[in-house]
Amino acid sequence: MRRALNAIAVTAAAAFFTVAMQGCRVNGASGQKAETVPNVRTSVAQSIGGTRIMTYPGRIQPARDVNLSFRVAGPIAAIHFREGRHVHKGDTLAEIEERDYALQLAATTAKYEQVKAEAGRVIELSDRGSATQNDYDKARYGLEQAAALYHAHQNALNDTKMTAPFDGYVQQVLFEAGETVGAGMPVISLISDGAPIVRVDIPAADFANIDKAVRCWCAVDTYPGRTFELQLIDITKKANLNQLFTARYALTPNADGTMPSPGISTSVCIEYLADGNATVSIPATALFEESGESCVWLLDSDGTVTKRTVITDNIDRNGNARIISGIHAGDTVVSAGVHSLKDGAQVKVLPGKSATNPGNLL
Repeated sequence: MRRALNAIAVTAAAAFFTVAMQGCRVNGASGQKAETVPNVRTSVAQSIGGTRIMTYPGRIQPARDVNLSFRVAGPIAAIHFREGRHVHKGDTLAEIEERDYALQLAATTAKYEQVKAEAGRVIELSDRGSATQNDYDKARYGLEQAAALYHAHQNALNDTKMTAPFDGYVQQVLFEAGETVGAGMPVISLISDGAPIVRVDIPAADFANIDKAVRCWCAVDTYPGRTFELQLIDITKKANLNQLFTARYALTPNADGTMPSPGISTSVCIEYLADGNATVSIPATALFEESGESCVWLLDSDGTVTKRTVITDNIDRNGNARIISGIHAGDTVVSAGVHSLKDGAQVKVLPGKSATNPGNLL
């Protein structure tokens, strides 16, 4: 019996010694934490054809928007059209009190007629050879001076009436009858009644490809579900302080005659031709930002990743980003786990979803 107990004790001691040694190996030789290989999911960049669409904020404006003023000063005698009224080209919109200008013209007319009669007699004598060259020159130049003054005062009287330079609508009346205005001071704001235009600022990167635009259109909130075709009128050749180029587009009414009104905001869409297969689509989750630039992780053949800077177009409703530069169709990018990686890191690619094994449960 004693021998059996001794054997059991020896066996237990040996087992304890073995476990202790294993613990020492774990805490000793294996105590250093092994480097973890991050798990990622990947996607292949897909070519999306030869065009890309860019959207910019714009504003609808009248084709012509002018502030009209009198060319002469004086008190306003009458305002004939109020805000919102339609006018035709040549309609008299407002008038300056013409009394002083009429008296001025009357005096100038009398002087002009006197000089004209005297010059006529001198010229007649000169034709007969009875007047000197000096008398002839004084009569001719005096007549020209009197005629110029007469026409200037005649124009001043005509300028007491403000006429519409084109068909349109009175947008604003800035002065009322009885108020005195100076020459050149805006009195009435007038907008044209033709098709409006759309003004939009385009970034420098897209300005360089403006000649590759194949179609332009806009949409407004007041006409949901409808779009309006645009035709480029002109674009500035110098960027503003924000590095944007201002373009003007002619707006075409729809077949049913609907057309948005000037003054409202709009979204302008421009479809550009892409260079070959340069435009690709990847999941938007593959993008991350670094130093203000959009980047992706490219998966190399050896299982490592390389950072690549890309230029993005926009993100569609399916959550896919258009990439116009930086990667090509067929490139494999990391689409999940992008924020835990570093350049040159080794990764483990997780299998994709299976149609016959959803959730990888089997």
